[in-house]
Amino acid sequence: MNDPSSTSTVVESIKSAFSGLSNAERLVARSILSDYPASCLGPVAVIAKNAGVSAPSVVRFAKSLGYSSYIEFRDAVLSELAQQSKGPLDRARQLKVDGDLPRVREKMEILLSTATRNLAAIPDTEWDSLATMLADTGKNIFVAGGRFSTAVARILALNLQLLRPGVILLDDLDQRDKGILLDMNRKSVLVVFDFYRYQKSVIKAAHVARQKGATIVLISDGDISPISADASIVLPVSTTSFLPMSGLSTATTIIEILLGDVYAKIGKDASTHLAQWELFTGDETLQ
Repeated sequence: MNDPSSTSTVVESIKSAFSGLSNAERLVARSILSDYPASCLGPVAVIAKNAGVSAPSVVRFAKSLGYSSYIEFRDAVLSELAQQSKGPLDRARQLKVDGDLPRVREKMEILLSTATRNLAAIPDTEWDSLATMLADTGKNIFVAGGRFSTAVARILALNLQLLRPGVILLDDLDQRDKGILLDMNRKSVLVVFDFYRYQKSVIKAAHVARQKGATIVLISDGDISPISADASIVLPVSTTSFLPMSGLSTATTIIEILLGDVYAKIGKDASTHLAQWELFTGDETLQ
């Protein structure tokens, strides 16, 4: 999970300290990591509002990282930005976009840099907790998304179904899946993909599931969905795209890496389940 390009020692210090932060300080950390470094360069009042906490909580967050004040924390960020101004992401953004094939390569470099930066911003404790939770066959895993983000939710759900039992994709939250939400309990995990503009039905579904005792995992963009108030784990991902709509490349990349860790944690039972799946569906394909 370490960023090979050394995104910033400030990011690493946040990730290292994450497990020891208070609940309010974790909200600040998640908000900052969701859109680092832009998210932490404003006034304390703005940082607090974005994180949904009080201004003193933001100051306590900075002090928990070893800084004497939030201003000192912000200065450290600015100092690192100055040192890294010629880093790979910055170079990718400044590349010319004229021409044919080079333009494609340049776009790919930007996408890869964005995915790397997002992965580096996820605290190890959050990542490990999620992988362990998804590998726990004693829990029932439900995966949902909005009208647009259901596309990525489906990728996660379908692949998890290959590795373990008890995985259900919820793709009709307005109607058919309401009963499933009401039946959730403490053994339920609801993984929700929710990107701007946040969908009311998805937000309501997460809130109902949380009230029923389910653990909520949120995968959201830099603005962070209102579902974060109900979520125990939040993975911030970029939806930056060259298209006029939100992109899903970073979310898809993170899902594939996550599935690899889940597979490793399940162990031989995952291979057995996969083999059974192959036998069951073997006559549906040409090979």
